[in-house]
Amino acid sequence: MKHDLNEVYKDLEQADIAVVPYQFHHLKSVSLAEEKVVGIDRSKIDGCAEEYTILIHEKGHFDSGAFYTASSPYPIKEQAECRADRAAILQYIPLEELRECLRHGIVEPWDLAEHFGVTEEFMRKSIGYYRDVMGIVL
Repeated sequence: MKHDLNEVYKDLEQADIAVVPYQFHHLKSVSLAEEKVVGIDRSKIDGCAEEYTILIHEKGHFDSGAFYTASSPYPIKEQAECRADRAAILQYIPLEELRECLRHGIVEPWDLAEHFGVTEEFMRKSIGYYRDVMGIVL
């Protein structure tokens, strides 16, 4: 699987999801379900890995149907964020590719993050999801 910004932009386009630049006060991005729009503030983003991670997460909201409003209770927001992460992990950090990396000696989270094009934080979250939530031995 190719892990770069062009591919995720193509995936969003194929899903008929528009990505539009927007300046937010406190956010880096937001997804609007009914409008099928992702707003992204590139002035707050530090590099391609962060932009890629943000976009796959936002696509995860659409893929999982996990949306909420600003006034939603915290548990609802947290659940939607977890579902979006899970959808992004399953699509963009495929288990078999992760295992293949590990078999070939790519074992450090920062090296795995570089391979998959995501932030180290998201890579650690992905490893944790497969190991702790799915109970898969990596």
